[in-house]
Amino acid sequence: MSTTDTPLDRATRSGDQGNGAIQASASRSTDTTTQLWTLLWALYTTQFIGASFLQTGLTGILRSGGAELSTLSALQLLGLAWPLKFLWAPVLDRWSPRSRSGHHRAWVILLQSLMILSLLALALVGDPVRGLWTIIVLAGAFVLFSATQDVAADALSVRGLSVTQHDRGAGVQVGASYIGTVIGGGLALLVYDLWGWRAAVLLLVLCTAAAMLPVLRYREPAREDSAAPGPGLRSMLGVLGVPGARIWALVAVPLVSFGSAAVWSLVTPALVDLGWSLARIGLVTSVVASVPALAAAVLGGSLCRRWGRAPTMVLGAATQLLGGLALLGVISGALPIDSGVGATSAVAGTCLVLAGYTVTTTGIYAVNLNLARPHHAGADFTLLTSISMFTGTVGAWAGLFIAAMAGYSVAAVVALAVAVAGILVCRSHQRRWAQ
Repeated sequence: MSTTDTPLDRATRSGDQGNGAIQASASRSTDTTTQLWTLLWALYTTQFIGASFLQTGLTGILRSGGAELSTLSALQLLGLAWPLKFLWAPVLDRWSPRSRSGHHRAWVILLQSLMILSLLALALVGDPVRGLWTIIVLAGAFVLFSATQDVAADALSVRGLSVTQHDRGAGVQVGASYIGTVIGGGLALLVYDLWGWRAAVLLLVLCTAAAMLPVLRYREPAREDSAAPGPGLRSMLGVLGVPGARIWALVAVPLVSFGSAAVWSLVTPALVDLGWSLARIGLVTSVVASVPALAAAVLGGSLCRRWGRAPTMVLGAATQLLGGLALLGVISGALPIDSGVGATSAVAGTCLVLAGYTVTTTGIYAVNLNLARPHHAGADFTLLTSISMFTGTVGAWAGLFIAAMAGYSVAAVVALAVAVAGILVCRSHQRRWAQ
């Protein structure tokens, strides 16, 4: 038997090695993609676990302990870090605390750690009412860290997901927020009722710390330093120069966010005025409505791929309009809230409004992912979402202001009309700029 290689033997062996290399590369690519999806679910969930607890749970805890409404209103102002984060987002794109760990991954490791530490510090406060100002300072630190972590997470989404994955990615971003809402706004309050303040905060710590596991496993794709964005206003607002971005960011999305937030702002005070308890309202708005909203986020990403984003957003607007009309029947008194039909209409309307807005938001986030430039990923996506958050905040104020001046029914009609107008602009935009 000859031990001498023939050209055919060498070619065959080379081909086997080449096929093996291709298979190994494909396997690594699949593993990286899986790790990225796990990472995004974890990061976006933990953001909203803490944010939901601070926005709803902490407010209820402090109020039950006798905190003044004026103090609680100041606590809500901490949320301004989210719409204002575009101001420091370019820093995260340009500089990294430890770029060898992955440019934006290094930021996530740092900020997730700071989120955990700030929550641990909150757990050290024995009585949240007596230590109110300490709570506010630590809560402010957590909100700042989580808002900045969102910039890095968005950058990982833009850079890690292919164009064909943007629809699914948007579904993950929106869907994870509702998982966080259920845990932070529902489960944490249940734990508080059973075992107290420290147990509730430690639940948040454990959930936030668990997200570090996929962060440490993920390997961010290498980035060329020469592609790093330059400082200044041009870098910060550069995404508005992308074709179609201005009409999208400055007209379409603000109208949708303004109208949708105005509708949602009416739900809790209207149900309070109709006689529902805070516990019942919290259960419906933070837990019950979050379940179909989570399903709507996943479905929205799938429908964006199958139908296109414009039809999906129209479906979301129609669902939201149907929910708004159901709530309007209760608010106007046409359906008495103490009747079975009225109570069902209130719950169904709340679920439909939130689910419809979720479907619409999934389409909006998918477009935002497309518009964001890869080397300005954090700054671009953050600016687009910050505009939406800011106009949503204004919309929530406007909804309640109109309700105070003209009643809930008028406010609901105006809010729904603005939201529908925004969807029509979104539909027109996508017909022209979808490609």
